[in-house]
Amino acid sequence: MDITGIINQGATYWGDKTAVVCGEKKLTFRQVNERANRLANGLLRLGYQPGNHIGSMMHNCSQYIEIFFAQHKLNAVRITLNTRSNKEELVWQINDSEIELLFLGEEYVDEIVSIQANLKKIKHYIVIGGSAPGFIDYDGLLISGNAENPKIQTPETTLSRINYTGGTTGRPKGIMLSRQSDMAVMRNLLLDTVPHLNQNDVFLGLQPLYHAVWSYILPCWVRGATQVITHNFSPEPTLKLIQEEKVTIIKTVPTVLTRIIEHPEIQKYDLSNIHSIIYGASPIPFEKLKKGIQLFGQVFIQNYGQAEAPVTISTLKREDHRTHGTPEEMERLTSAGRPYTFVDVRVVDEEGNEVTEGELGEVIVSGDHMMDGYWNQPAEETTASLRKGWIYTRDIGKFDAQGYLYLVDRKSEMIITGGLNVYPNEVEQILYQHPAVMEAAVFSIPDEQWGESIAAAVALKLGMKASDQELMDLCRKNLASYKKPKIITFHESLPKTEAGKISRRELKEPYWKEKARKVN
Repeated sequence: MDITGIINQGATYWGDKTAVVCGEKKLTFRQVNERANRLANGLLRLGYQPGNHIGSMMHNCSQYIEIFFAQHKLNAVRITLNTRSNKEELVWQINDSEIELLFLGEEYVDEIVSIQANLKKIKHYIVIGGSAPGFIDYDGLLISGNAENPKIQTPETTLSRINYTGGTTGRPKGIMLSRQSDMAVMRNLLLDTVPHLNQNDVFLGLQPLYHAVWSYILPCWVRGATQVITHNFSPEPTLKLIQEEKVTIIKTVPTVLTRIIEHPEIQKYDLSNIHSIIYGASPIPFEKLKKGIQLFGQVFIQNYGQAEAPVTISTLKREDHRTHGTPEEMERLTSAGRPYTFVDVRVVDEEGNEVTEGELGEVIVSGDHMMDGYWNQPAEETTASLRKGWIYTRDIGKFDAQGYLYLVDRKSEMIITGGLNVYPNEVEQILYQHPAVMEAAVFSIPDEQWGESIAAAVALKLGMKASDQELMDLCRKNLASYKKPKIITFHESLPKTEAGKISRRELKEPYWKEKARKVN
C-alpha cells in the first residue's frame, strides 16, 4: 500500500463524511479525493510528469490538502515555501529547488510577479482565488481534469519533498525526504502519538501547514477524522472556532498554546470536547504546562522532532502529563518523552560514543523517516548531519533510568561564560516561574572579561509588572551565580521564527553586529 492507495482507501471508507472544514466551506472525503484527482489530471494535461518539482505559497486553505494529495498521485516532488520569506530568499529557494510549477494564494500574486523575471525554471503559475496575466486559474484547472485516479506508480524510495531548514546560519538547506519518510511519520504518529484518533474526532492545527502540522493530514484521513483549517491564530477567534466546531484534538506550538492558556476570558468558552492537545517545535515553559493541565486536564501530548528526522523522534504521552505524583513522575513533565517505537535514539559524546545514563551529550537519531541528504549541497554538508545511518541533531540531552529523554538546549546556542557552559533553556525556565512573565528568551552578549555574558529578554502579561531586579533575584535564588542574566530587557512581545519559536538569534544580533565572530 502506497500513499495514493491510502488516499483512495480513505475516500472509499469515509465517503460522504465531512473531511475538511475551512471557514464556510465543507468538503467530504469523496469530494476532496475527486478534486485531487481532477487537479492531478489537469496537471498531466499541462505536461507534468513523475519527478517534476511542484511548489506552493499560500495561507492555510483546503486546497493545500488537494495539492498534497495530487502531488502524491503524480509522484511529483513537493516544495512548500515559507510565506514569511523576503523576495531575495524566495528567488534563491525557488531556483535552488528547481520548482517548475508554482501554486499561489491570491495574496502572494503581486509579490511573485515582482520577482518573476528572476525565476529560472517555472513554466506555469496557478492562482487560488485570484488572477494575473498569464497565470492559470486553480478551479479552471480542476474542471479541465477528469475525476479518475491517475495510473502512476509511486515507489516509496523516490523523493517526495524538499523541506528547507530555518536558515539560522547562512542559506537554508533543502532536506530531501522520500515517500517512505511520509509513510513512516504517519505510522509513528498513529502508533505512539494519537493511537486513539478515530472518525469521531475533529482536528485543528494551529500552525502554518508548511510546518509540522501537515504531518497529521494522512493520520486524520486514514482514521476518518475531520480536519478544521484556519490561518487565524489569535486567541479570541481560535477559542470561538474550537467551541463552534467542537474540536477534540489540537496541534500547536508552545508560543500559541501559552497565549491560549493565558487568555483572560478562556473560561467563557466551551472547550469540553478537547481530549488531546499536541505541542512541539520547542520546549514549553514548565509553569505554563502545569497551568494548562489544571485548565484542560490530562490532555497534553508532546512531540519532539527535527526537519532532518521529521516530527517523530520522541513523544511524551497524555498519561505522563500530570500535576500530582512521585517526584520522578513530576520531573517527566520537563522531558521530551520516550523515543517512538520504530525510532532509535542515543546520546553521544564528541567522539560519537554513547554516554551513560544521566550524562549530557548530543542526541542522535536513526529511523526510516529520516532524510536522504541535503539537496544541491556538497557531500560534506550531508555527512556533517548524517553519519553511518544516524542524524546528529545538534540538540544536547540526556536519558534517565526509565528511558525518558531530557533536552537541555541546542548545541549551537550554548553560552560559554568564563569557560563555563550555560544552556539558555535552563535560565528561561526559572524566569517563567515569575507570575508576570509571558515570554522569556536567554542569549549571549559579548563581555570583555568573561568572553560572553548572559542576557534575557522578557515580555510580561498584560497589566502585570516585574522589575529586572526581581527577575535577577529569582535567578540568583535558583541558579548558580554564573548562570544569572547580566542584563534583562522588557518587550511587548518577543520575535518569532516562521515555526513559531522565539528567535534568540534576532534578539542577540544587535549586541554582536560590530563583532567579526558571533561568539567570544
